[in-house]
Amino acid sequence: MKNKDKKRRKQLQAKIDQIDGYRRYCDDDVEIRRGKYGHGVYAVRQFLPGELVFEVKGQMISQKKYAGSDYVMEFSRKWFLEPGIPAAFLNHSCSANAELARISKDALGLVAICNIEPDSEVTFDYQWEPHEWTPRCRCGAPNCRGWVVAEDAVDKMRKIAKKNKRRNRT
Repeated sequence: MKNKDKKRRKQLQAKIDQIDGYRRYCDDDVEIRRGKYGHGVYAVRQFLPGELVFEVKGQMISQKKYAGSDYVMEFSRKWFLEPGIPAAFLNHSCSANAELARISKDALGLVAICNIEPDSEVTFDYQWEPHEWTPRCRCGAPNCRGWVVAEDAVDKMRKIAKKNKRRNRT
């Protein structure tokens, strides 16, 4: 794609965002805002521990037929959930203030696990499996694990990272 085409595409996307409000989602409880690490979900009001922040809606896709995206959530052994807005803008934190919970046979919800004050970013712990492509964590929490992996997978991720580092030197 030519540089000129990329610029035009970016301009058109900005226009679509403006018309459709794609990155401007807002309801009475949460809204999408630009934050320190790009867009995120922010509380408009206070949420108490155990309170449903919102239902995670999206498209259910067979794991056999889909490699996933940066946003995909594992729903079950057979299904992925490709989340819609606002869930697609949820960021990871090693010290998350919300967690995903199965709220029915075919629905996930984001539930507060501590007080979430208005204007706070709503985050959850992705707890990804360690892979070569697993990103470093930038959450800045005092208990940051360094990677976007589950706590019990940190040692495995360190080994993978060490192996990759050696491989990249040669």
